[in-house]
Amino acid sequence: MKLFTKCGLATVLTLVLALTTSAEDRKVIEKKDAKDPTTDQEFLTHAIACDLCEIKVGEYVAKNGANPNVRKFAERMVRDHSRCRDALLERARDQKLAVAEGFDKEKQDRFDALKKLKGTEFDREYMRWMIEGHEKAVRTWERWLPQAKDEKLRDHMKKALPELREHLAEARKLFDTLKS
Repeated sequence: MKLFTKCGLATVLTLVLALTTSAEDRKVIEKKDAKDPTTDQEFLTHAIACDLCEIKVGEYVAKNGANPNVRKFAERMVRDHSRCRDALLERARDQKLAVAEGFDKEKQDRFDALKKLKGTEFDREYMRWMIEGHEKAVRTWERWLPQAKDEKLRDHMKKALPELREHLAEARKLFDTLKS
């Protein structure tokens, strides 16, 4: 009987620990999601800043990439994200929203680190950045799309989201070719 009680107690403690860990994991997820936009204006500000980063970094990589396919990808990022930024800026103007044109510290630091690299290492780091950025962008756009209040913003997002997914798929494919 004592053995059963000890086993039962151990099982209960294990369950409590598992539930506690799950609750802690949920808190971490909630904190990550706390940076998600809560208004159309926040979404626009963030999306425009990301587009600006894609454009500026893409311009640099288009000139300095070692691999011609990476340079071609960077040129596409400049072209596509310029078009997207222009549409988002129009939405921001309609909402009388002022938008800063610079990098935040994290993006500037990463860009500075990228500029110190050369050759294949440079190309791989750029593609890794593009994968991470597009994964985050797709998640953010998918979460915000049903919440967006501005109908024109929602329409733009519906058109742009498939292109973001396409960028992500292309970045992953290109990154895989750089591994070997």
